[in-house]
Order: sequence, then structure tokens, then C-alpha cells
Amino acid sequence: MTDSHFITEICKMSKMSEKQQNKRTNILDAAYELFIEKSVKNTSIDDVVKSAGIAKGTFYLYFKDKHDLMERIIVRKCALILRYVLEELMKKKETCRMSFPEQMLFITEKIIDYLEEHKEIITLIGKNFSSCLSYFSTIEDDRLKSMLSELVHENLENGFSEHETLKRIYLIVTLVGSVCYDSFVFESPFKISEIKPLLLRSVENIISEPPTDKKNKSV
Repeated sequence: MTDSHFITEICKMSKMSEKQQNKRTNILDAAYELFIEKSVKNTSIDDVVKSAGIAKGTFYLYFKDKHDLMERIIVRKCALILRYVLEELMKKKETCRMSFPEQMLFITEKIIDYLEEHKEIITLIGKNFSSCLSYFSTIEDDRLKSMLSELVHENLENGFSEHETLKRIYLIVTLVGSVCYDSFVFESPFKISEIKPLLLRSVENIISEPPTDKKNKSV
């Protein structure tokens, strides 16, 4: 999906009524369950509209095709996971003070734990876990945006601009998602128990890498 097409579709969403948004969500939920149960390949648009209880023409009011639908599901699921992880971090910070590196390691471990408990999700999204950051400006979850912005701003005191911090968060989320996909779906080339210590050290190295851009750019 091109950025221009994605943004165009988001603009359409902003004009949707609550009823239309609920219908769109219903389609996404129905498709997700079918994709998990039958796989994407073995699920047709006819299957989706039947499960969602809508007419086939209604489907095309919200999505171009099955590929478009799949991309929306991936972004939505990844955003929900990231929101859960950041909410867990907020709870943790209420009980103790945490440095930025400690927060990123906490986030890393929470992502790993979540995906290990929900392997069906990582099977579906593949190595696209960072997609919610790639399309961050188009995500309508204000709570998620607020928590991520708070995390980014806390790293300013360490000499990192918002731009530099976001790059590191993106790299970490991409790395963790890819490793979890291989470990949980294929258990190859290594199981998560074998690779996790090295993965955490890699995250630490990404965080500790000196900033190259000290200009303060907005999230």
C-alpha cells in the first residue's frame, strides 16, 4: 500500500459516522478470526462478508481487496499490542523510577512475553510488527500516541532528540518482532530461550549508541 493511498483512506475514516466505523471494525474482527482459523490464503472475501453479516458490496465501501484488508488488520493488531505493552510500562512506573534504557528493556520483554502467549498473532502479522510505527501518524489511538510521546520525551535529558529516539524505538520493535516470528513460528534458527539474552544485549547496544542528530524534531 502506498503512503498516499493509506492517508486517503484514513481521511475517509475521519468522515465516517459511528455506525460506519462500527461496521468497519466488525469486518476487521470477522476477517481476523477467519484468517487465524483458516489462514489468509484459504479465506475468501465471500467468507468474510458472510461471517460479518454484510453484503459483498458493503465490503468494498471500506476495503479495496483482501490484501488491503490484511494490511489494516496487521497495523491494527500491532498498535493494540504496543498499546498494551506501554500501558504495562505506565503501571510499572507508578511503583518505581525507571531510566529510559530500563523502560526499553521492559518493553522488549513484554513484547516477547505477549507474542509467546499469542503465537497466532505473530503467525499472522509475520515480520511486520513495526508497521504500527511506520504508519504512526495515521493511527487514531490518541492514548497510544500520548504514551509513546511521553516515552520519547523522557529520553531528551539523555541528549537524544525525538527523531533519534524514535529511530531507536523503531529498530528495537522491528528487531524484536522479526526474532519472535522466527523463534515462535519456526523455532529456527534458534528458540527464544536461546536467543533472548543476546537479543536483550542488542537492545541495550541500540539504546546506548551515541546520538547522531541532536536537533529536537517533533513526534
